[in-house]
Amino acid sequence: MREYFVNANFDLSLRPRRSAETVDSRGRQASEMPHHLLLFGTEGDSVLVDAAPDEKFLAYLERAGLSRPVTSILPGQTPDAHFVPFGWNEEAAQIDLRYTRPTPHPPLDVVKRVNGRRFAAKLERELFEDDGILGIFDTPDEIEACVSARPPEQEWLLKSEHGNASLGNRRFRSSRLSRSDREVIRRLLAEDACVLVEKWRKRVLDIATVFELDSDGTVKDLYAYEVVNTADGAYIGSIFDRGSETLEPWLPAVSDVALQVAERLAEEGYFGPVCLDHFVWLEGGDRRLRRLADLNARLQVSAPILRLWRSWGADRVVYWRLFAARKLNLPTNYLELETALGGDAFDAANRRGALVTSPFQVAGKRLRRVGVLLVGDSRAEIDEVDLRFRERFER
Repeated sequence: MREYFVNANFDLSLRPRRSAETVDSRGRQASEMPHHLLLFGTEGDSVLVDAAPDEKFLAYLERAGLSRPVTSILPGQTPDAHFVPFGWNEEAAQIDLRYTRPTPHPPLDVVKRVNGRRFAAKLERELFEDDGILGIFDTPDEIEACVSARPPEQEWLLKSEHGNASLGNRRFRSSRLSRSDREVIRRLLAEDACVLVEKWRKRVLDIATVFELDSDGTVKDLYAYEVVNTADGAYIGSIFDRGSETLEPWLPAVSDVALQVAERLAEEGYFGPVCLDHFVWLEGGDRRLRRLADLNARLQVSAPILRLWRSWGADRVVYWRLFAARKLNLPTNYLELETALGGDAFDAANRRGALVTSPFQVAGKRLRRVGVLLVGDSRAEIDEVDLRFRERFER
């Protein structure tokens, strides 16, 4: 039995001077993520949460034919379980010690180093010779001096050393930083060691490659799938489609990237879950691959959905996405939701339709995001279900 700990503040926790993650929007969203990943607690496993899920929500999942998620309420746990955190930080390492058989993990200084964007940038330059990264900076003036020497039509993307699913990314278009640009940089540098600036590119396809790296350097369960992001790389959702014609031409290249990165991670002393981000962009009339847009030495947020899809035999197309709750006008209870969805309500027998995967509220507080699973026989079918869902419920 595995017991999952969704410490989704993992990326933020690696910042050397972190202070605001519990009060800013990224920190609040991270604190809610265990309730978006309750499907970790199926198939005989459990998931650690801070409050019991709504019974009406669990009944809704059961009516949809899904296993009822098993949870343990923090600080309680299942001592004989195999502990699996989202990522290995100090908090996870301390919780691990409370289990009967603690889970081996890599040194925490190694975890911190390989999850930094400086490490990923170094690998990208050495292994793939990409020229997209302008540099790594610790003052706004250094950034302005760098971009002012570049073509004026170019756009730039600012990233923190330790991000949070790219939610802190910021695009800017001028060789002179605005007051708000400087304030964003100031806030990031107040917590983190540096920021990275790279060329902004027009993305036409986002790809994630996930695998497990054993302590002996063996790569297991290598798999690539399509991701849906904003134009600046912030996560929206994941698509699992075994027959994706869009993804197929890029699979050899991203698989090769994964194996090269795995070798370097093993040399650093890291082992455990890895998620790499890549994207395809347009340059002139050509499509080109950014081989290593991000390196995350941790689980990915869509991991329980990938497991669910595989348990179904991978014979459906699945799109799992996150909506901002404030942008949806959803019914107040799950029976009303099923009625409102009509023919698009998830059908357990045929495994088609739309299913909400996170409770509307926890401990009386509304969650800031809503997870929705869209399932069909083809990408076209799930696109249609997605469109009808948004037409019904988006404000």
